Amino acid sequence: MAKQVRTVYGSALFDAAREVGRLTAVREQAEVIIRVLDENPEFLQILNHPEISMKEKTELVNAVFSGSADPLITGTIVVLIEKEHGREIGYVLESFVSEALEEEKIGVAEVTSAVELSEDQKERIRKKLLDTTSYEAMRVHYKVDPKLIGGLIIRLGDRVVDSSLSSKLARMQRDLEAGSQEAI
Repeated sequence: MAKQVRTVYGSALFDAAREVGRLTAVREQAEVIIRVLDENPEFLQILNHPEISMKEKTELVNAVFSGSADPLITGTIVVLIEKEHGREIGYVLESFVSEALEEEKIGVAEVTSAVELSEDQKERIRKKLLDTTSYEAMRVHYKVDPKLIGGLIIRLGDRVVDSSLSSKLARMQRDLEAGSQEAI
């Protein structure tokens, strides 16, 4: 149910923003609001508190976002609260942002390496991702995980390329174990 709420409302916001020609502006505002909500979880607790009236919650949303956020975002948040889906606000906005980025041909990748990558290495990875996809721009988030030992794990949407040394060693171990089972 929660996933359905996220995609239905996220897609509705996407369709509305695209229809009025404000997709990029609304996406950028939604990204800021997501960060603000992440940094201020108590705001969502207030919006979901059972002892606070619906009227007070919607007045709070209008007071906080009116004038600073696009009315499409404010309206979506109010509807989510009225439908008692306040806990899904961040997820709905993330779903919208994801759909908007796809429409704008902006890819989002996560690259995990065993060691910190140099700026040159990061730029080569970004260019390679652009060359091998249909995206016109690429946002790449880098993480370091020493457990990889070496190599990279690249996540782009639902695709994963794992060239880490730890994964290769694990595959070799499975192959060796499977081979020893066959010999028995």
